[in-house]
Amino acid sequence: MKIATFAVTTTAMLAASIAHADISATVTGISDYDFRGVSQTADDPALQGSIDFEGETGLYAGIWASNVDFDDCCGEDYEVDYYVGWTAGDALEWDFGAIYYAYPGANDLNYPEIYGGATYYGGEDTWDLGAKLWASWDWFGYDAYGYYSEINGNYALPWWEIGVTAHVGYTFGDGPDEFTFDSGLREYVDWWLGINRSFGPLDLELRYVDTDLGEGLEVSGDAGTNDDRFIFSVSTTFPW
Repeated sequence: MKIATFAVTTTAMLAASIAHADISATVTGISDYDFRGVSQTADDPALQGSIDFEGETGLYAGIWASNVDFDDCCGEDYEVDYYVGWTAGDALEWDFGAIYYAYPGANDLNYPEIYGGATYYGGEDTWDLGAKLWASWDWFGYDAYGYYSEINGNYALPWWEIGVTAHVGYTFGDGPDEFTFDSGLREYVDWWLGINRSFGPLDLELRYVDTDLGEGLEVSGDAGTNDDRFIFSVSTTFPW
């Protein structure tokens, strides 16, 4: 009876949240789909899109898609991610959720992750600083544990409506040799610095991306590119 009551209550909460949800859609064109310092499109452009639902209670869900290119590794052409989570807080915002990465045509790569973190918003929303931890028990479908920790910061400059962004991430785990470029990707650091500005409904961003991978593990201009490079993106979110 307790289980049934919990299920009914949870379903009712989700239904109420969806009924009062804000719905948005984003389209992005980017010069290289970078994921934790590693190109997912062989250093080529990507077209990406998402649909997001955000409820009054802090519950959210969405779907995101992009083309990918792993150099004919596994028969994949695109990636579709499904995610659900919950946020709470004001100046200090907590965020917990789960995501499922799917690669139609290469289902062996599909894998889940759970995540949790917090972001502090200060200076009348002129800057923020956040940290998050991600964990998977089936890293890229290899039945291996993988983790990712990251720190992200944003600062709104007082002139020209320009924003500055910074990120540092640390990948670690026990991924298998087949996935990790001779074990190099089991543990490495990625980082980027960026600037952004909005022009009407368009959001433009330029990032400089790099990793600490080297000594034969650095890849340039091919599948799995992880060397230093600039990445430019333009996006718009509906409704305008």
